[in-house]
Amino acid sequence: MNIPSSFANLYVEVCKISDTDIPSGNGGINKEGYTYGELRHQPIIPELMAQITHPKIRQMAEECNSRNRKEGFTMYKVDGEYCFWELRVGPVVKTPSKEELLKILPERPVTASAIRAVTYEILRKEIALQCNMSLKEAAEAIGNQLDCAPHEDISGHIFMVPNWAHKWFRHRGYVAKILNGKE
Repeated sequence: MNIPSSFANLYVEVCKISDTDIPSGNGGINKEGYTYGELRHQPIIPELMAQITHPKIRQMAEECNSRNRKEGFTMYKVDGEYCFWELRVGPVVKTPSKEELLKILPERPVTASAIRAVTYEILRKEIALQCNMSLKEAAEAIGNQLDCAPHEDISGHIFMVPNWAHKWFRHRGYVAKILNGKE
């Protein structure tokens, strides 16, 4: 199990999920019908790999698949919340603390959508920088080429996670933490 060192003193629980389960539902995820066992070893599926045109975006996807190819990722919970660390794709960027977020949003109410607007922009900027592309192209790469979602992890970081996993494993994370559990 490969978990961030910031989780060292927290309760970590391995999730028991059958490799024959087929993730589905939640907005049409996994229309291709891959089993959980197949997705554990290749989180970014071949159909998506075939459509990735940008070399750096392709490298990010290949790194995720390569990391998981041999043994497959293990889904686990940290203090009762799903942890997507082994499924991360591309850069890992620090999320703002609650105090930093209040400075970024001084005139707006701190809502789930306002928080996500800030954190998603942080991730898009990092991808745009690493890939020498516009923010619009970065958003397109995340959602369309990779079929990923920005995930604000309870570890205090944001990174991309395959949509099939992000939607299948219902979770609360950074946004709920910032809102004191009221998302």
